[in-house]
Amino acid sequence: MNNLLQKVAVTALSVTMVTSSFGLIASPNAAYAAEDTAATTTSTGITQAYESLFQTDNVIDINVTIDDADWESMLESPLDKDYKKVSVEVDGNKLDNVGFSTKGNLTLKSVASMEDSDRYSFRLKFDKYDKTQTLLGLDKMVLNNNYADPSYMREVLHYEALRSVGMDVPMTNYVNLYVNGELVGFYTGVEAVDDSYLARNYGEDYEDGVLYDTDERSYLQYEEGSDYSTLTEDLGTDENKTKLKNFIKTLNDMPEGEKGDIESVLDVDSALQYIAGNMVFGNYDSYNGDKGHNYMLYSDADGKFTVVPWDFNMSFNGYSGGGGRGTTTTGSTTTNTNATNVSVDEPVLGISMENVPMINNLLAVPEYKEKYLSYVNELTDYLEGIQDRITELADVIRPYVEADPTKFYTTEQFESNIAYSANADAADGMGGTPPEGFDGMTQPEGMEGMTPPEGFEGMTPPDGMTPPTQSDGAAGTETTDTTTSKGNTQTRPGGNFGGGGGGMGSMAAGSLTTFALNRLANLQEQLGREVTPLPETTEDTGSETSSETGTTVKTISVTLDGQAITFPDQDPLEQSRRVMVPVNAILETLGAEVTWNKTAKTVTAVLNDQTLVLQIGSSTATVNGETIDIDEPPIIQNSRTLVPVRFISEGLGLTVDWDQSAAQVSLTSK
Repeated sequence: MNNLLQKVAVTALSVTMVTSSFGLIASPNAAYAAEDTAATTTSTGITQAYESLFQTDNVIDINVTIDDADWESMLESPLDKDYKKVSVEVDGNKLDNVGFSTKGNLTLKSVASMEDSDRYSFRLKFDKYDKTQTLLGLDKMVLNNNYADPSYMREVLHYEALRSVGMDVPMTNYVNLYVNGELVGFYTGVEAVDDSYLARNYGEDYEDGVLYDTDERSYLQYEEGSDYSTLTEDLGTDENKTKLKNFIKTLNDMPEGEKGDIESVLDVDSALQYIAGNMVFGNYDSYNGDKGHNYMLYSDADGKFTVVPWDFNMSFNGYSGGGGRGTTTTGSTTTNTNATNVSVDEPVLGISMENVPMINNLLAVPEYKEKYLSYVNELTDYLEGIQDRITELADVIRPYVEADPTKFYTTEQFESNIAYSANADAADGMGGTPPEGFDGMTQPEGMEGMTPPEGFEGMTPPDGMTPPTQSDGAAGTETTDTTTSKGNTQTRPGGNFGGGGGGMGSMAAGSLTTFALNRLANLQEQLGREVTPLPETTEDTGSETSSETGTTVKTISVTLDGQAITFPDQDPLEQSRRVMVPVNAILETLGAEVTWNKTAKTVTAVLNDQTLVLQIGSSTATVNGETIDIDEPPIIQNSRTLVPVRFISEGLGLTVDWDQSAAQVSLTSK
């Protein structure tokens, strides 16, 4: 076996594995766990025992035991959001007298309007009835139902990306939720922004500060005499909102292009990170969009505020509001509403820069603009590895998604949402095609103002579907479709507890991967970086076109000792009369552990006592420190490194058969 890896080193890792930011990662969780751990402890914060529960790729069980009458009451009146006293077991940790309630606003109303689904989002408040009780230091967590996200990933990826640039954000995990022994569904768990979160990030003196939550239209525009009713105190006390009003006035009084006194009332870095993240990842159900909400503000005792991100379930172009997709013109103002090509210099959608002073005034300061652009570049680095990351995370959660009895989307829709499609418009919500389960759906209560995806306007609505009103929340203009409304109920197949799933949540969310790769290419172009070619697939013929070479090839299959090797995001191809294969899949099948060092741009493969290190762009590799020349260059396709199959065969000592007519490579151990 040692000789085997030595040969792998000499040839197959002429095998320049992968050039994405994350590279080829056979066991990515360790890298992300380390990143999460590093980001969760600040210089003033307190390390909490519950942090071990919240790793992005972690799946835990939560068992809730509730009186049958209380459970029935909760499901009959979900909009009340009343807490019920329950016992709970979280990943083996048992607690009694815990508060359990539904949560949400628009999503809660939407699910409540469904005739056959009780898949609500929930809150667990561990100190509700006993103020001294916590779960390993955690006082509250939320369980999100992924109503608007067929991928189950939007929220966790956005939070993960912000942690990668050093921002204090809530931690996440995945949860199988059971109630009275019955599997309710597969949920996203999120650390609530409450006392334990504040202590973790701001230290034991956090109680001297105040936390504000935001409702819609919390644009932070200064209004003389206003009580800023859309910003509500969540924790702590700020008498007459004195500190809040001083912050808003100071923000709006910034001299054009100058700092003024803003640093005395705002942690500017937190604002720039939040703004950059929303722009890069297409999250406009936020301060960057027409709703102006889904963030919190925490003020320390001195009245200095920090932006706390919240609610990323519509990231990666999941939100279809803001006046449509394209442009909206009101008077002399033209507002971009296409999340795929939002300008780095004007990171807003569906609203003008002038209406959001925390963006407009900060970015007018050259120093802050430069810092903001540095965050944009760092987050673009993250986005360059997004396809690999989506594949990795999908491999973790797929079995749980498949087993989810109440999911809003079919397993096929989950797969479609994490797959790239060259035929879908990245700016569309669902690519203009109604997904399975769409028939019979009408706009739920509270969603009448949702803008349909581009291309929907010309479609004949399925039975029961009323085309929604198009509105621009910022401009105050509104146009209404001529189709008569049919009511505010939503009927979908499956989705109820114990049902077969296959229903549908929000129609807004299109392919996560398609949007991400198109957004990446747009950002790279804006930033003057090398542009990653988009995959161009001909989905109805099974062939693929190389963006770099323009060569169209048949899909090639590869087997090892009769077992098919899976290539999740880049098939083998034939080019210049050579068969090229993604080397990472071969190595992983052999059991090698492969990691990527982003800073050094090195790939390390370990198998038994052999360690191989390859530096991207180098013509040499090392095996246990010994330098070896790489005599044949690989090609890069879809952020995967492909090498000629003959090098794989020579390096691994395998017998190779190539069937031209069947387009099949058969590898056999000698």
